[in-house]
Amino acid sequence: MSEKQPNDPMTFSSFADWCRHIDSLSEEARHTVKVLLTNAGTDDAQEADQILSSMTELYLCGYQITDISALRSLTNLTNLFLYESQITDISSLGSLTNLTTLNLGINQITDISSLGSLTNLTTLDLFGNQITDISSLGSLTNLTTLDLFGNQITDISSLGSLTNLTTLNLGINQITDISSLGSLTNLTTLDLCGNQITDISTLRSLTNLTRLTLGSNIITDISTLRSLTNLTELTLNCDQITDISTLRSLTNLTRLTLYNNQITALCVLGELAQKRLTLSTTPIDDEKATEAIKVAYAAIGLEEPEVIIICSSPRDVCLQIFNLLKRDHSQNCSDEYSNRLGKNLDQKWMSPVGEFASPAVWKYEIDSMTIDSEVDSTLSSLIRELVNEYARSELTMGDYFDDLDDLDDFEPFDYFLPYLESHEILTTSLSPSIYLSHLKSPETPTNLFKAIYLTELYISTLNVNISEKAQEILRSQKLLFEDCGLIFPFEKICYVCDRPRHISFDSQNRLHAEAEPAIEFADGWKIYYYHGVRLPEEYGKVHPNQWQSQWFLTEENAELRRVLIQEIGYERICQELEAKEIDSWQEYALLKIDNADVEPIYLLKMTCPSTGFIHALRVPFNLTSAREAIGWVNWDIDPDEFSVQT
Repeated sequence: MSEKQPNDPMTFSSFADWCRHIDSLSEEARHTVKVLLTNAGTDDAQEADQILSSMTELYLCGYQITDISALRSLTNLTNLFLYESQITDISSLGSLTNLTTLNLGINQITDISSLGSLTNLTTLDLFGNQITDISSLGSLTNLTTLDLFGNQITDISSLGSLTNLTTLNLGINQITDISSLGSLTNLTTLDLCGNQITDISTLRSLTNLTRLTLGSNIITDISTLRSLTNLTELTLNCDQITDISTLRSLTNLTRLTLYNNQITALCVLGELAQKRLTLSTTPIDDEKATEAIKVAYAAIGLEEPEVIIICSSPRDVCLQIFNLLKRDHSQNCSDEYSNRLGKNLDQKWMSPVGEFASPAVWKYEIDSMTIDSEVDSTLSSLIRELVNEYARSELTMGDYFDDLDDLDDFEPFDYFLPYLESHEILTTSLSPSIYLSHLKSPETPTNLFKAIYLTELYISTLNVNISEKAQEILRSQKLLFEDCGLIFPFEKICYVCDRPRHISFDSQNRLHAEAEPAIEFADGWKIYYYHGVRLPEEYGKVHPNQWQSQWFLTEENAELRRVLIQEIGYERICQELEAKEIDSWQEYALLKIDNADVEPIYLLKMTCPSTGFIHALRVPFNLTSAREAIGWVNWDIDPDEFSVQT
């Protein structure tokens, strides 16, 4: 055989011939032969030929192969993996007609016409290439899995003949027309994200789909999806959808992604909404609340709790549970923690929706429902503070955290719980705090209100008849909503919190009161707010026009400093504290206050250009200019480098 030139095409009939002529091969072909010899485990050409020719699986991923001509003689291969290489020419694969699995992902392939002869293929991965023409794939009718993600495909009409496909990925291409997919009725997984699709009506026939991805297209109408009743996962992010009501009937749909759309949230009006406002400060009747809890437990198939305790405030609930468990601990009843309360009941314990509607759509509409829930969210936040406070006090009582040097640096108890569980430090001393962690998400009137409203809406719009069990759950939800405040349900003990006696809002529906609490309970537990900002009692019990400028100097919270400046007035603070402006730059000013501390106090004052609010921050007393103070606040970044003043 005459010697080949490095750039001539090679047509050797066996791998042994490739080895014998290795010195005359191009650098790329020579590299491939060496990789194949490595896989064969021998440098002997004939032995390597026999080993490779008998192989049915070959993994050549990550070797940076570019020339695969030497593979054409390996006709017994059924599984070939060549992803993450630098392959451009795959014409030599046309002879490997026994292949059933071929992975060519993440290469630089543009021409796949040679694959048309590989009619035994069942799995073909071509993701991450530069393919535009896929017409040759129309003959591969045995395919069950096809991945063409991340190419440059516009025309997919040839795929209509691949009726055995169960999984098809066409994400991140340039597709506009998907009408040819209507015949692929065996599909269970379909990905069409990142294309230019507007019309998805052809998908109505794909009733076996369980996973469908349509994100980042130009879709507005999804009504055709109501026929896909087997869907369990649906992705529709970054489209132009406004209405998702058509998805409510998909009872198997448990995962739904919808971010970056323009979906119209449910706006709650009517008699139920008015009742919610009326009940918000109505004292609960102990007997009715107790009966409502019993009915609710029965509705979900539980025995009624051994004890139902009516508490006067959320603080009272926390104290009662904490003291109960701590009392057991002091009596060395280490096995009694779970027996006393029983397991915590999940906050979704009352929802019957999975019986007649999509749980995923339900959750989305519950979360996005337009309804004021500031009181409930505020109380939940305050409960978390109480829990964390008790948890920190418990953690600092023992020697259980020798390897956590700075316990005070770890604020929320949420940080500790995974650590405790992973290190099996669930000692009896920590058990009360762990139980308190379950108090952070009580069943709230807002949750119940949303569930009742949405259930009744679904029943009417879907025209469904719900089961007797679902009817009983709905009835129990209404009783809880009407007769209880916050509910802390455990298996054996249930705590019910009375409603606040007083709630006050400003004109923007933010918690607000002047010289009195914004929320107050019957036991005297009170919380002060000023236009939605929580105040310490020292500030809240005093009318804002009597607030003292001196508070500003000792207040560490930036938001409270802003409130003090806003209400007292910048001019009055400067006057009463005898502040002098010693330098200014743009909207900043450097102020000096003498005789307020051992050293003079220096403040950097700024007027926010977007809100008009004045902010002030204490800076070191040795700074002499506003620009220098700005740099200190911003980690020595020169003020001129700021693209936007904030």
